Amino acid sequence: MPELPEVETIVRALQENVGARIENIDIRREDIVRLQEFPVNRLEGKRIRSIRRRGKFIIFELGDDLNLIFHLGMSGRFYMLSQTGEADEKHVHVILQLDNGIRMVYQDPRRFGGVWLIQDEERFFRHMGKEPLSAGFTAAYLQEILGRRKAPVKNLLLNQNLISGIGNIYADEALFEAGILPDRPASSLSQPEIEKLQRAIKKVLRQGIKFRGTTFRDYRDAFNESGGFQNHLKVYGRHNQPCFKCGRSIERIRIGGRSTHFCSNCQH
Repeated sequence: MPELPEVETIVRALQENVGARIENIDIRREDIVRLQEFPVNRLEGKRIRSIRRRGKFIIFELGDDLNLIFHLGMSGRFYMLSQTGEADEKHVHVILQLDNGIRMVYQDPRRFGGVWLIQDEERFFRHMGKEPLSAGFTAAYLQEILGRRKAPVKNLLLNQNLISGIGNIYADEALFEAGILPDRPASSLSQPEIEKLQRAIKKVLRQGIKFRGTTFRDYRDAFNESGGFQNHLKVYGRHNQPCFKCGRSIERIRIGGRSTHFCSNCQH
């Protein structure tokens, strides 16, 4: 699933189209629209005021309380085509034709993502947790959400109501960076460990963005090209391979139904 760095990478590229107008929106599957608070044709002729990310969502703000929101689900892509490019791949569900000659294409083979036509953005996102790259994501906030919970710390990092945008890849990488076992009860973390984890989360997310996301199978950026962070992963996807720090084999277990990678020697 595309996580915060992948979605942020896509959004940063799409932002070059802020100011363009939507000439046409072609929604090819009605069931890909999860919630519709206004007719689709109200978007035509609207100028894109901003393109932003919230957690793993892509937000197009169009003014007059009109917001077009996408989620990439497990295998979705969102990329740009020029005037001459063909959107002839399978599972293309939405095409936005802009007046600058660019077409934006939303593709989702497994349809775990979706499209929302929302008027009240604040209400839509009211249950989401803090952005981990924001100034408000402090060690004190992490202490607040972890301190009294006995669930495995990894489960809480994945809880979008507590922290927005972290998924399986970056949770494993952050916990390795911080030297914390993923199945530790959250309440067992000391204050120094929480401070280290807060720094580790920010570090691995920024690295993920720097290398334009992680591609194993499906993820592509806004130019429909692979990311590069898979070449810099320390534990995720490296089951039975030697730890880069100590040489012991990376282990894999399931926590909360998620495949989880760690080094039992470097993490405690």
